[in-house]
Amino acid sequence: MQHEQPGNASHLGQLAHPIAAFCALVVLASSCTAPAGDGSAGGSVGDHGAEGVGYGNPGHAAHVEEIDEIMMAPVREGQIAGASVAVVHGGETVAIRGYGWANVELRVPTPADAIYEIGSVTKQFTSAGLLQMQEQGLVDLDADMADYLPDFPTQGNRITVRELLDHTSGIRGYTEMAEARPYFVRRVPRDSLLALVAAHPFDFATGEHEIYNNSAFYLAGMILEDASEMSYEDYVEQRIFAPLGMDRSHYCSETEIHEGKVTGYDVSEDGLVHKGFIVHNVPFAAGSLCSSAGDLATWLGALHGGEVLTDESYAQLIEPGDLNDGTRLRYALGIAVSDIMGHRTIHHGGGINGFLTESLYLADEDLAVVVLVNTAGPPGPADLARQIIEAMVGDATPEPLEFDGDPAWFEGVYGGPARAGQAAVRIAASEDGLTATMIMMADQEVPEEGQEANDLDFRGGMTFSQGEALLTFEGGGEAASTLRYDTGAGYTIMTRR
Repeated sequence: MQHEQPGNASHLGQLAHPIAAFCALVVLASSCTAPAGDGSAGGSVGDHGAEGVGYGNPGHAAHVEEIDEIMMAPVREGQIAGASVAVVHGGETVAIRGYGWANVELRVPTPADAIYEIGSVTKQFTSAGLLQMQEQGLVDLDADMADYLPDFPTQGNRITVRELLDHTSGIRGYTEMAEARPYFVRRVPRDSLLALVAAHPFDFATGEHEIYNNSAFYLAGMILEDASEMSYEDYVEQRIFAPLGMDRSHYCSETEIHEGKVTGYDVSEDGLVHKGFIVHNVPFAAGSLCSSAGDLATWLGALHGGEVLTDESYAQLIEPGDLNDGTRLRYALGIAVSDIMGHRTIHHGGGINGFLTESLYLADEDLAVVVLVNTAGPPGPADLARQIIEAMVGDATPEPLEFDGDPAWFEGVYGGPARAGQAAVRIAASEDGLTATMIMMADQEVPEEGQEANDLDFRGGMTFSQGEALLTFEGGGEAASTLRYDTGAGYTIMTRR
């Protein structure tokens, strides 16, 4: 299973195996449902399916037209089957609309309230549930996870519940374990999957790095079940979805029929194909929830409007953690907090077989964007969401600074832990400054024909950027000795080889 990183994907965050994936957001009004009878619901159906079916705010007609064009471009080009979007600005709903096909074979247009598998956007619901349990005195996020799961071997590490939620535990993710893949397609007892995870050596000592980790959220879901004395499915459906009126949201199933659920597709060299099969007891608390764009907008309004958590719990949800050496991360509890296009953003992406999700909240601009796509392939919803951000509030990405130092000081190969094993990056000088090329991923050398040199922008001091990833060099003497590679959903301290 793959996970789409919060923000632009980085090589360090990409999965070694494409079999599937699990990968919030914030504010608005308590509900983003369009007012009934205002005549603004509509859209059309054409040769490519829905062309913006649903609610478009008449007062934002130009924005709605631009959003429609952004979303329809990859649909017309056959890159994605269909999609849904929710955009809310200043507490006012701009659009909740559907595009393309909910089902390609039957030529069913995508309705505005279509249901998708949301992958790792699930993680913030898991974190919120545990924070609710903490409010009731039933869980302590700073307690040793062994207090709740005494049978799971921590291999000499003390791991707090909080360190499960910010990806600093060091436990190997089961989505990166080849021996776990047979379990993705058949139901097996929970203990069987956990046994594989428990037997695998940790990727690093707890707190030394941050590596995106679905195993940790699997364990977090088990702690939530134990504390609440409810199944995870019952908890989210009864304690979160029902009170908020999120009637288009549920725990996903590979067998149950849910009205409005779209068909998921993967991408091959020949175009769209049926998504790969997966059983939903595997993604579990890391990525097994289903929802609609409108329901996620409702969730954002409630979560960030104080209806789900106390102020103290909410502050913990969005406060990034740190490493053992005090390094502040850009990931909090199941949610990322970083700049996107120069805007302070609380966000997360999600990916699972046949589906990709992006959900963002620009805190200073009070802008929320949710994009759901029923195709697991490029262009991803992160790119579409960023185009919508630009249309709504502009691109405020700072201009790169001029680097006038000696690039030779940075050049070299740096290696360290990443998802599925060790990774290595080559830093080299170019006419424009520096480039970064991933030459090893998941303990495997990247074939020369697959290596891509990416230009780095200078951000001042010893820090450069590659998209939304930050690369900070350290050391003295004639060459840098350390590269701190921060992707937002991962923070690896790499050493010069």
